[in-house]
Amino acid sequence: MNPPDSTLEVPPTPAAPAPETATAPPGTPATTPPGTATADRRALAARLLAARRQASAVRGVPRLPRDGRPVVCSAEQRRLWLAERIGGPAASPPVTAGLALDGPLDVDRLTAALAAVVDRHPVLRTRYAEVDGEPVQFRPETPLTPGRASALIDLLDLSFAPEPEREALAAALAVEAGGYRFDLATGPMLRLTVLRLAPDRHRLLLVCHHIAADARSADLLTAELAAAYRTGSTPPSDTAPPPADDRPQYADYAAWSRSRLDRVLPERLAYWRHLLDGAPPVLELGLDAPPAPGGSGRRTATVSVRVPGAVLERLRAAGDGARLTGHTVLLAGFLVLLARCAGRREVTVGVVSGGRPHPELDAVVGCFTDLLPLRVSLADDPAFRSFAPRVREALAAGLAQAAPFDRIVSAVAPRRAPGVHPLFQVLFVERTEVATDGPGAAGAAGAGWGPGLDAAPWGQEVDGSAYDLVLAAGVGPEGAELVLTYPCERFARAAVAGFADALVELLALLAERPEVALSGVRTAEPWRPSASPPTRPARPTPPARPTSPTAPAADREPTAPVAELRALWGEVLGREEVGDHDDLFAHGGDSLAVVRIAARIAERFGVDVPASAFFESPTPAGFGAVLARLTEEQQHA
Repeated sequence: MNPPDSTLEVPPTPAAPAPETATAPPGTPATTPPGTATADRRALAARLLAARRQASAVRGVPRLPRDGRPVVCSAEQRRLWLAERIGGPAASPPVTAGLALDGPLDVDRLTAALAAVVDRHPVLRTRYAEVDGEPVQFRPETPLTPGRASALIDLLDLSFAPEPEREALAAALAVEAGGYRFDLATGPMLRLTVLRLAPDRHRLLLVCHHIAADARSADLLTAELAAAYRTGSTPPSDTAPPPADDRPQYADYAAWSRSRLDRVLPERLAYWRHLLDGAPPVLELGLDAPPAPGGSGRRTATVSVRVPGAVLERLRAAGDGARLTGHTVLLAGFLVLLARCAGRREVTVGVVSGGRPHPELDAVVGCFTDLLPLRVSLADDPAFRSFAPRVREALAAGLAQAAPFDRIVSAVAPRRAPGVHPLFQVLFVERTEVATDGPGAAGAAGAGWGPGLDAAPWGQEVDGSAYDLVLAAGVGPEGAELVLTYPCERFARAAVAGFADALVELLALLAERPEVALSGVRTAEPWRPSASPPTRPARPTPPARPTSPTAPAADREPTAPVAELRALWGEVLGREEVGDHDDLFAHGGDSLAVVRIAARIAERFGVDVPASAFFESPTPAGFGAVLARLTEEQQHA
């Protein structure tokens, strides 16, 4: 599933205050008519401000020296690096784009085109390393040749299979290709799978690690790949990029954005600590479990429904005195149904934030999106007419205080459990339409590939999601398409399909009765568990924080050097004293702290510790028993 770029509503930028008027000391003789000096000063201030803004636009994003030295990671890259260090490669679902090409395809020409495109975006060949506990990135120092680019392409000939079975086989192989595990330490961060169904029928799947691309990046890459193939790997003269040293790279954005973030981060984290204080750590959805185990791994499936345009228009006009966006009203309805499904009077979900903050970055490939928690209460049983604007205001406030998600988690310090996404387990994302002009508009479909080669989007499902439920909402002139993605081992397809149908029904009822209290607008609840529901795979529960110095049973007789573990806890947390039963996360520990402690344990004790062990036993005493067990297991192994 691709994490799309966000187009959520944002509050308007406040106008700059007018310059203060200077007043002459008493007794100063007037040399100009009254008010002239003030007007002149204001005009001068306006000219200076305009010049400063113009100079800033000209300068744009500062360029870093292209000297091979390590560069700080952006906040988005840092989050994904930490997620992978803690949860493994599956914690970062890939960004994918599928294409169906009909017509003769020249694979050598495609390889040369891929080399030209990848060489244009160094982030696709960037390597990542850890320096003093923080990730850094190393940009490539040599160009990518077509010979080396051939290693990025997997060509699979499916013509051996019976013709009616080839499309299904290609779709299955696309799922497998989409699960490719990239090595952040060596790169590259992109692979292209070419599935040949016949000499003139091909299916392409472009897979990128999310640390190097977002949904808009996938559009840019496929458009550039089509243009490079059409022109023989050389971009058209009217769209040729500036020299490599002049055009911005993602690493330039990373350094620039981190410096801007440092100035506002403390105040923004205080906002999130206040907003999320007391929020339940887990949202348990009451969806029916599958009748049989869903298999190994976290395989996902999707359910799609449509909301008619007339319903969407009535919902948009339902706000108190303000017209709402289609995505806002869809999110509001989704929150209402989630609250009912979970039996809650408040809900916290995730939304996608971010975007390219400067015009210079519009054609830059990289990850420019992050996540934000959205906590909304329904405790007062509002009508939709007032609830939808409440959701809009919560969105605007959150976006105005946007901060890196991993920093928000560190600041809030929620109770953690392995395999459970912190702060929220349900995600709402916006599907955006591909631009009809500007960068990427040439597109990967249509005539973009040249005469004799027809291209169209090729839908394919890629496994892997860190969430219990994801709603991707696309709004168009004919209405909205809603796509729900869910893990097969947790929820039955019939239950998710029933939830989706109930959401469409609820939105239609809310459009008809926006002034009625939400409790009075009811739908069927086909997602409810059956009389004898199958056993749902157990999910770890975040452990309760110790409230007294009394040790849990598992902590009473540690068999590992607890004193050294206390010292490690204190060293990483910056605390002089740490008790045997002090909770790592209650005292400011986060994913980066887990990475640092695990690295020090490996260095001092020679034992590789999985990140899940810290969530299960977050105290030095409890972790001592875990360390002793792991030491014994690795010695026997």
